[in-house]
Amino acid sequence: MKRALFPLPIFLLPQGYTRLRIFEPRYLHMVKVAMKEGHGFILCHSDKSNEHGVSEQGVYVEIVDFSQDKGGQLLIDVHAKHLVTVNRVTVDDMNLRHGECDVISEPLWTLGHNEELVIHEKLADLLRDLFVINPQLNTLYKQKNYANPIWVAARWLELLPLTLDQKKKIQSCKSYIGVTNVLAEIFAEQE
Repeated sequence: MKRALFPLPIFLLPQGYTRLRIFEPRYLHMVKVAMKEGHGFILCHSDKSNEHGVSEQGVYVEIVDFSQDKGGQLLIDVHAKHLVTVNRVTVDDMNLRHGECDVISEPLWTLGHNEELVIHEKLADLLRDLFVINPQLNTLYKQKNYANPIWVAARWLELLPLTLDQKKKIQSCKSYIGVTNVLAEIFAEQE
């Protein structure tokens, strides 16, 4: 599928939500086309080492809500559907990049044994508490899945104030237990 690319320093994983402020004409056009044609676009990262300056992987998002801020700028809430690879990037007359995108069908991480559930329960409880004390975040996430260990770990990676490189390193873990070990170290450092 060919989709518009929106490079931002945002880390979002499947089933995640975020709010974007849209003000550049090319991205206003991107939103207009996405709404008209009933599809989403790709959030990706800037990557100066690539010819067109975007990463080779992103996340396909769809617009689920929109509003305006006090200054009249467009705000859109997007929901991440799946990770994608980005290939054959082109640039249109508005300087908006587009890429041929293929869905990455593998799960984020593999689940192992029952001992992981103890870690999951603690992470889920902490995440639930975070949503309670942050009404804006709670409202943005219309669907929550605290029972799913992968969903909980992915939300922590989106929300924790880690560097993009740290988040990419954690995302590259193959197993859920690997991710939770890193998250446990981060939480231990904060105590």
